[in-house]
Amino acid sequence: MGNMLSKNPFRILIGLALCLTINTSQAITATLKGSLPSSVGECSGLDFNGNASFWTHNDGFGDNRLYKVGMTGSLQQTITLTGATNFDWEDLTHDVNRDHLFIGDFGNNDCDRTNLRIYKIPYPNSSTTTVTPEIIEFTFSDQTDFPSAWMNFDVEAFLHFNGRLYLFTKADGSAIGYTKMYSLSENAGTKVANLVDSFYTNDRTTAADVSPSGDAMILMSNSHIHIFKNFSGSDFFGGDHTQVNISGGWTQKEAVAFTSDNEIYIADEDNGNGNNVYYLSLSNYIAASTTTAVNEVENSSANVYPNPATEIIHFDLSKQFNSVTVQLYDITGKMVATSSFSKAQEMVMDINKFSPGIYFYKLITDGRLLKTERIVLQ
Repeated sequence: MGNMLSKNPFRILIGLALCLTINTSQAITATLKGSLPSSVGECSGLDFNGNASFWTHNDGFGDNRLYKVGMTGSLQQTITLTGATNFDWEDLTHDVNRDHLFIGDFGNNDCDRTNLRIYKIPYPNSSTTTVTPEIIEFTFSDQTDFPSAWMNFDVEAFLHFNGRLYLFTKADGSAIGYTKMYSLSENAGTKVANLVDSFYTNDRTTAADVSPSGDAMILMSNSHIHIFKNFSGSDFFGGDHTQVNISGGWTQKEAVAFTSDNEIYIADEDNGNGNNVYYLSLSNYIAASTTTAVNEVENSSANVYPNPATEIIHFDLSKQFNSVTVQLYDITGKMVATSSFSKAQEMVMDINKFSPGIYFYKLITDGRLLKTERIVLQ
């Protein structure tokens, strides 16, 4: 294992020491919010859309659909990925402005897959029903044997950070407690996932996410949450680490998403005692930020008119926000305009220069997506 870490050959030994001295008395209670629909019986990923709902998916079964569910698990929307196959979808993540959603088809328990891929789509809006994804095909920089040691190249968690994707293995061959971290390009094409670090988690890593501010990262297993803070760049494991146990009975937890800088939702699979969505506060471990919390977003609304529009679009908010960004996208998903406002509640966007057609707007308030919708320009 030592020669695996070009950046820090001693980190595995340090991680082992940490796991022996960690305070396992720290525990957190997950609050049940609701049940997932029967169509999502094997939930393996969550992505918070910034507007009081999540995108999720099944783990396998050939189901090439994404499902939007509310904060209590109710089904709201279904999207089909045309031309995509669900060999073993394991997680979801989005880029910083929610321009794209990434779906990881990289489950690989036997470490014999040669078709590992990540699907990349424009971030869905309420009108999306089908989408044809771009594809990132990749191999691991350190895999030479097919198959390899069990779970050594089985990825079940990833996140997007600073323009790149970071993948985390469920285990490391016979060393069940380790996760390996790989760095991968966010751009479509044939790529190599480069090994950059490893960490001893004392469990099998099943999900990951980064906070909206980018100041905290979490890895989750069936029983634990690992919180990393005060890291430099993408050196997550070089920052401060806290392990928190999830109290209650064991369930197969494979999905996690930040909804604010210190609040998360998790979901488990239907193994007879799961298929639910839960809320957890991490306020004892991660300080609050000035970012608008999810409950504030839920209680806010926007009136956007006229639709169809000819010269200007009005954006009237139910409350004032410190910062507001309005983004306009054409039918291909290309952003054609963006405007930012400070201490704003009522705004207008001039659309005279745009050709008639179907567009979509994103209304982002204090760093969170408040609303996205289809609009017709005439």
